[in-house]
Amino acid sequence: MGMDLEKQRLSIEAAKLYYQSDYSQQDIAARLGVSRPTVSRLLQYAKDRGYVRIEIMDPLEDIDIIAGELKSKYDLDTALVCFAPLKSDEEIQKHISKRAADYLQETVQDADIIGVTWGTTMHAVARQLRPKQVKGVEVVQLKGA
Repeated sequence: MGMDLEKQRLSIEAAKLYYQSDYSQQDIAARLGVSRPTVSRLLQYAKDRGYVRIEIMDPLEDIDIIAGELKSKYDLDTALVCFAPLKSDEEIQKHISKRAADYLQETVQDADIIGVTWGTTMHAVARQLRPKQVKGVEVVQLKGA
């Protein structure tokens, strides 16, 4: 019983150092006074026993799920979600505006009315637009309130 409890304690300690504090397996081995292969086994033990759960969020895979959740939560006809690999405002805006411009290219038909707001993202969308032959399309400005 005592040995099992010690292994449990060590495996949790190793897992905390490895996954939460970003220690290397070598550093953990030195700190816990065990060999590096033992640290590897302790980490595996922690996973096997369910002390550690690894969840991988694949933004490309989850985009459709997120879009579906947005549609139902806000009762929308369409929700578009896109992935920006770099977390800078400029990069995010680039991906959003490209997605919006592509959507307009696909969906705008003769006699549609497009409501737009002001802002840097709308400006970026406008710059991404490609020419499309449509008749009687109106673009109206949406004001606040």
